[in-house]
Amino acid sequence: MVRQEIFSFLEALVANNSKEWMDQNRAWYESAKQEVVKVFDPILDELKSFDPRIVQPTARKSLNRINNNLMFHPDRPTYKDHFGIGFGYGKGLADFYIHLGVDELLIAGGLWHPPTDKLKKLRMEIDYEGHRLQGILEEEYFNTHFQLYHEDKLTNAPKGFDKNHPQIELLKMKSLAVFRPINRVDFLSDDFSELVVSSYKAVVPMLDFINVAITDGGFLE
Repeated sequence: MVRQEIFSFLEALVANNSKEWMDQNRAWYESAKQEVVKVFDPILDELKSFDPRIVQPTARKSLNRINNNLMFHPDRPTYKDHFGIGFGYGKGLADFYIHLGVDELLIAGGLWHPPTDKLKKLRMEIDYEGHRLQGILEEEYFNTHFQLYHEDKLTNAPKGFDKNHPQIELLKMKSLAVFRPINRVDFLSDDFSELVVSSYKAVVPMLDFINVAITDGGFLE
């Protein structure tokens, strides 16, 4: 199977999104998943060569489940329209993510919908060290290629914070995450590995900022 077949499988899944269809096409699904693993295993090895904190042992272990969680979201289709793969440092920490979908492909990183206690710690860190985070976000490569998710934020300043705080827009965030749109041409290119590795290096300082904040400074110790 070649990389393009990953999208052929996902397109067929979206058009026939049912357990019955998946059961009949389980071998195709496994082949598509294996192709994703084949792409990302060497990428993961390279990332771990300079950042051994990454806990995922293999790309297969890094893949998200393709089943949607229907217990909490019964209105969703049975299966997702994408393969998602994440590299990080442990449960509950900010991590690095690649999304390969039918209509959307992206490279992303950050902390998505943290619980209240972690969000509170993150806001405190932004309050005291927001200039450092601002510097990370304004770094040339990062600022050129990545965008902040702005959809999930408060309208007003969070309780206890000055509305005129220099980083008030960051303090309003309920998730702190960034994304880089890519396309199928990027994924199918021989340069895709380099794209992922350079993106990871750009995002790591932000992940470190977040993880130090939510672990009371213990993440890098």
